[in-house]
Amino acid sequence: ERYFGYYTWQQQVGIDALGTSIRKESSDWNKIYKHINIANMILASIDEQSTPKEEDELEVMRIKGEAYFLRGAYYFILVNLYGKPYTKTGAKNDLGVPIKNTEYIEDKVYDRNTVEEVYAQVLADLGEAEKCLEKTVHKSIYRADITATYLLLSRVHLYMQNWEMAESYARKVLAKQDDLRDLNMMEGIPFFLDTTLPEVIFTMGMGGIRFTISGLQKDMGISDELYALYKDNDLRKSYFVKYNESEGYVEYVKGGAPADFSRTSLSANFLFRTAEAYLNLAEATAYQGKEDDARKALNDLRVKRLATGQYTNSEESGADLIELIREERERELCLEGHRWFDLRRYAVHPTFPEEKEIVHESVKNGTKIGYYRLAPYSENSNNWVWPIPEDAVIFNDGALVANERDGAPLVEY
Repeated sequence: ERYFGYYTWQQQVGIDALGTSIRKESSDWNKIYKHINIANMILASIDEQSTPKEEDELEVMRIKGEAYFLRGAYYFILVNLYGKPYTKTGAKNDLGVPIKNTEYIEDKVYDRNTVEEVYAQVLADLGEAEKCLEKTVHKSIYRADITATYLLLSRVHLYMQNWEMAESYARKVLAKQDDLRDLNMMEGIPFFLDTTLPEVIFTMGMGGIRFTISGLQKDMGISDELYALYKDNDLRKSYFVKYNESEGYVEYVKGGAPADFSRTSLSANFLFRTAEAYLNLAEATAYQGKEDDARKALNDLRVKRLATGQYTNSEESGADLIELIREERERELCLEGHRWFDLRRYAVHPTFPEEKEIVHESVKNGTKIGYYRLAPYSENSNNWVWPIPEDAVIFNDGALVANERDGAPLVEY
């Protein structure tokens, strides 16, 4: 009920299944802009801090770098929720989100910057973060450092189809931290995502995804399609997702037992791991025709995920290699906040486009309402973008152009 409008791609994402009530639709928009404003205030005043000692100067540099990193990350999330995926030709005209970098309140209406302008802001912020954090010491997994900055830069360039830069930054990540947990050696480790995980680079917030992706109430859970991607020799079939024989559905166990509703110490949807660097490297090099490099990066990850006695290196090439990398990304990064953004960027890939139709079943109080169909991107690109919150459009006197989203229709399947 709470996520119906999102789950079925409606124009009004706050609407309920019966169309009788509308929840507030601007929570995510407001929360992210609030965080951006906090970063703005820090960046406006951080250089005024007294730094009598060298360690004080480094501390100021670290805080400044973290603020730039976070602001870049927030704009990156916003533009991928509310703007169309980046393309070399479309980004100049496609509308993104407003850029506001002043720390004070301005009495003005805001319009939307283009997708290209927002990505330029993201790269500028991460460039400043890179300068600051390369000189500072990593405090903890809850604070961004230079390795996290490299990984986000790799991701951003991958989305922008800058394959060489995506490769370069992925290699920088792995030069700093290339650890992976070997699922063949999980004895004594209760679940995969915890603070001892050696591949964690950065995490923000606590993980509460089991509140909604438990399957226990059969409201939202692991899809049959995702579960089928894990072969019998894939140990993630036990440590990421697991079929519950007695209840007859697939559980999400990556962050602990489904019945344990306590929040975990790692955020599932804002988590930076070295596994992504391997996958970014594989994808970026494959697009450049460096297939040996792509296979090596992919196999370096797979050998830690598949059962030792049944493991063989990947030998795919061409389109088959691209497909394997994308499937591996879906398997490895499941429920970590990547899949929706990945599907969008695959749809606009210049040489290996991949589109997908998605159908979601809707049930209310045990009664099936029907099926909602998200058409492939080329058929209806508007539904692949979140609607700009109506109250934000009204507050800015209509200068903030709304996204023309049609709303996925109810269909019979």
